[in-house]
Amino acid sequence: MVVGADARAQTAKTEKQPPQAPRRDPAVEILAADAAGLPPELAADALIRIAASPRVADNAWKRELLTEAFFHAYGARDGYRRSTPQAIPPDTRQGARIFAYATSLNRVSLQARAAQLMAYVDPERARELFGWIDLDLAPAVCDDVVAPAVDEYYSALTLLARTTFGDDRVAALRFFELFLWRARLPSEIPAVARALVRFQPSGAEAAYLESVFGFLLETGSIDARGFSTAALDIVSRSADLANAYQTAFGIRPYFLMESLRSYLVTQIRGPRCADSVSESMTPAAFNAALGRTKMDEDIRPLDGDTLRPSHLVAAAPLDPYWVSGQPLQLRQAAIDLRGAGPAPYPLRIRQSEAWLQQAERMLVDVEEWTGHGERTDRDYFFQKSALYLALLDLVPTSTLRTRTIESFVDFLHRKDDDNTNEPLWFAFLNRLLELSRGSDRPEILRAFDNAHNPSMTVYAQLERLVPVGAR
Repeated sequence: MVVGADARAQTAKTEKQPPQAPRRDPAVEILAADAAGLPPELAADALIRIAASPRVADNAWKRELLTEAFFHAYGARDGYRRSTPQAIPPDTRQGARIFAYATSLNRVSLQARAAQLMAYVDPERARELFGWIDLDLAPAVCDDVVAPAVDEYYSALTLLARTTFGDDRVAALRFFELFLWRARLPSEIPAVARALVRFQPSGAEAAYLESVFGFLLETGSIDARGFSTAALDIVSRSADLANAYQTAFGIRPYFLMESLRSYLVTQIRGPRCADSVSESMTPAAFNAALGRTKMDEDIRPLDGDTLRPSHLVAAAPLDPYWVSGQPLQLRQAAIDLRGAGPAPYPLRIRQSEAWLQQAERMLVDVEEWTGHGERTDRDYFFQKSALYLALLDLVPTSTLRTRTIESFVDFLHRKDDDNTNEPLWFAFLNRLLELSRGSDRPEILRAFDNAHNPSMTVYAQLERLVPVGAR
């Protein structure tokens, strides 16, 4: 009887103990601690990647990592991403900026990623974090080629509104609408239109959201460069929205398309960037959209010949690289290595001793180039990194290729202390990471380890512990 009583007491004691949290992976814990010490953009990006890994099974830990990433992002150098649909030559100062922006290492993009992943862990906390994201967008200017691009923000908003309220559609719609009212710039309108489709509204919700979209168009800001970059996308996405609501709910899109017409007229008649061609193509695009939405008999088409801008604003300059001196000579050496045709020299030529000797001479010249005479260190950094990538695009598997990788990694390591290169520095690091997912993997990850650079060490470990396919 005593033994039985002791057994029952032990069982009761065991039942009262709370369940233990899943054991944390020690290697991932060390990686997360190292990641937290990186520059803010990289710390946020790495912590988000770790939190998304299946090796982090504890939701409390995921929540901790994502919250930490969100607050690290406040220290990001750029507030938000910028882009342009124009074909900007990559070998220009403006092309270098666009290359850097493509990493999405900015506050809004990183915080939107963190909030979106948090939705699968803690819906209420995800909405709280999202509410703390401050867009703070400035209108674009004609003397620059880029405009704000915050598609990630509206994608995250849609996901949170659609998935974190359960069956409470009233609260979901209220949340969704609250943050839609932030949209005011032309470059935001396509993302808003896409969000209105992805929200998957009911018929009554769609009718209301159509009126919200129309009001956003009526009250939107005039922004010459922003409209230049987004005009055709505004027309296309608005027509997609009209068709989606018309097909699903039978909502006749008269109000939406009439609001769009007024919006386009106001923007086209405002100031115009002298290098913009979007405005001349927008009337035809709108008239085609009227046909797509079956509104061509109800709404007057736009007559492009009668729409004139109030005034023209000076165009954005382009600052080309490789214009003279050693940069021009090095670029010509890269062209000679590649060959003048549309395709590079075949592999049999690039494996020849003569070609490899020529490539080695170029590598030595690149290594010895100090950038003296360049306007900024950023210009030097971009051009020299681009030359390294040109070599890696051509040099076949060999000791020379391994040496090129090691030399490039060493250059990135030495330039990491120059704060002017973030996030351009990471854009080139990321290109090496992409190459590490192929046959160059052992050489690149070994070079990262040997550099003893904190950022490279963390990202090499990410590639090993959290492969891209598992993130």
